[in-house]
Amino acid sequence: MSEKVSYFGYGANRDPRMMGWITKRDPERLVGQPAALESYGLAVQRLDQVPNVATPDSPIPKSARDLLEESWKDDFTSYVIFPRTDGQVAGVIWELTPEERERVRDWELIDFGWYEDTNGMAKTLEGQRVPVITERLGPGQQYDREVDGLHYETWLNDPEKFRIVAEKAALEYDERLGPEGGRPNPDINKA
Repeated sequence: MSEKVSYFGYGANRDPRMMGWITKRDPERLVGQPAALESYGLAVQRLDQVPNVATPDSPIPKSARDLLEESWKDDFTSYVIFPRTDGQVAGVIWELTPEERERVRDWELIDFGWYEDTNGMAKTLEGQRVPVITERLGPGQQYDREVDGLHYETWLNDPEKFRIVAEKAALEYDERLGPEGGRPNPDINKA
């Protein structure tokens, strides 16, 4: 039996179409259940608040903001989560393979210094508490405004634009993986 990762998707990542575009899996074959992530709040971050420094772990020598600016206009915004003792954020617990989780990490620009991996506890509609992994705002980052984590619009940007950008990002990720697969090759695309 293959290993599964319980990934908590919020914002656009709670939509099966988005997860399908990121993971390259048919959205109808994705397994997920609605849940609320405990002890986190939800906020909106503007593009100008995204880190503009290429980190040493970046797969290519570009900052998260540089990459986002290449695909989005200046009015791009994104949901971000941050620790909040009394907070909850609605989303979906997705059953992903480790490889699919790596695709999500790449999409969320974790190795580029935007988000960071975090563990949490999500509560399903039936009341079951499930340990999950997700991504949260990196240290020292600012955000524009807090929003109600249980009642919010899934899409802050046009879903069709998300599809185009996600499919392009998946192709770039595959190029960095190379023919052997596995973790991305950090030497690809370095100037």
